[in-house]
Amino acid sequence: MSTFQNTSEFKETPSFVDYLILDINNSDILDNVLLQQICDLRIKYLQIRFSELELNDIIKVIRKLSLLNDSSINELSLVANYDLQLVIFIKENHYSISNKFLHFILHSSDEQGSQTLEHVQLSIIKNRINIPLSCGLVDLKNINLNRNFYLEAKQHNSCLHKKIAIDIEGNIKNCPSMPQSFGNIKDTTLENALNHPEYKKYWNLTKDSIEVCKDCEFRYICTDCRAYTEQTNINNEGLDISKPLKCGYNPYTGEWEEWSINPLKQKAIEHYKMKDILKK
Repeated sequence: MSTFQNTSEFKETPSFVDYLILDINNSDILDNVLLQQICDLRIKYLQIRFSELELNDIIKVIRKLSLLNDSSINELSLVANYDLQLVIFIKENHYSISNKFLHFILHSSDEQGSQTLEHVQLSIIKNRINIPLSCGLVDLKNINLNRNFYLEAKQHNSCLHKKIAIDIEGNIKNCPSMPQSFGNIKDTTLENALNHPEYKKYWNLTKDSIEVCKDCEFRYICTDCRAYTEQTNINNEGLDISKPLKCGYNPYTGEWEEWSINPLKQKAIEHYKMKDILKK
């Protein structure tokens, strides 16, 4: 008799929510109250994205990360504009910032490269990350071949399942780019937002139910985006089941194209005010 476990089905984690995206333009938002909520919810992955924040304030937030050393977090990632002084700070203090796996992504640099500093990964890229408009890109480079991701995508939404976010205004959402808010972190807890009757409405919307995606061979290994879509289809439950706006793949021809030049997407591009971030 085989003693190997059956891994053909997705195994739910015991935590109520696994991912938190925190967009910051005020260093005070990551206070002791929010840090305690992160611990209480047993969040596993925390991404902090800095928007128009001074270097001293970014460092102030980074210094608070050690307060999560005893939490359930497995990985911390931080996205910020490239600054040489920030790189120097990371290199000089990487051993004491946190005991978690840390990934710093510094964008808008003149040069590109990566470096591993014990449990810290430092990635420097040339491309500009426009927060939050740069989210939702569907690309071959973003294909995820992890088996657990594949199994999860067959049952749940591959972007929003077990995810919670706080935008730069403090609004609690499924994703910082989503329009619907479930309260503000100043007067609502993350747990209360999660208990809102509409909060999980997209969690189980798989690619099998999304227009065009349902016919795509990549649907279980690429992420979804309900924040930026082509805005062409709404289902009977009022959910947007349109193809992700930032996908240039045509499963009927097997061809990829630059999504932003597709004439059929221009109306949605205008709606989301993305003209300024598109490739020239």
